[in-house]
Amino acid sequence: MKENMEYVSTNARIPFRCERCARCCRNLENALMLDPFDIYNLSKHLREQGQEIIGTEDMLAQYAHPNLLEGIYPIFQANTEGEDHACVFLKDDRCSVYEARPQVCRMYPFGVSPGERGRDFYYCLFREQQHHFGAGSVKVKDWLDANFPREARDFLKAHYEVLPELGKALQALGEEQYKGLVFKILYYLYFGYDLSKPFLPQYRANMAELMKLLKEEAKEEPACTH
Repeated sequence: MKENMEYVSTNARIPFRCERCARCCRNLENALMLDPFDIYNLSKHLREQGQEIIGTEDMLAQYAHPNLLEGIYPIFQANTEGEDHACVFLKDDRCSVYEARPQVCRMYPFGVSPGERGRDFYYCLFREQQHHFGAGSVKVKDWLDANFPREARDFLKAHYEVLPELGKALQALGEEQYKGLVFKILYYLYFGYDLSKPFLPQYRANMAELMKLLKEEAKEEPACTH
């Protein structure tokens, strides 16, 4: 378990109060991962705010950069600005995309991980910003009801279901195969979405196509881990 993190019950009550200090929005260089649902929501929100956003590729080109998680899984992370590496969406100490902020920001100080034995999720509490704790009172269930909506839960369930299979498929690729497929992997994960249509059916279809592609490619070269 990470330092300053503990698992919590949904019935727990936590002495927490957001101080609106924006410290959580700073020192985020290569730290704020955006999942496909975050990127879809941010793209729609920015377009509704009048920005020239046609698809997720426009949002990603302006506000995020690619990276590798554990050296193999391609992800996008939010850009940062300034010497304090503040989130690119932080303007005048306030979140400029608050209504569509990433899920990890929405749930803070709580987080979510895959559940076991019939449970969809486990929930955890992060205590890095100690000045938030000691005053106020938050019941975990109430916080989740307000900040972890059904659509986000459905996405994470689908995401957690495909991740183990996706990880195995990526590891089965040879190094040169992997390098040649990175753009296609990123496309299916993050780019192939129509903002005028519901997200989850598109995500499921994209993952099915990606898994088909990876399995076909793995047959063409002996397995090689990275």
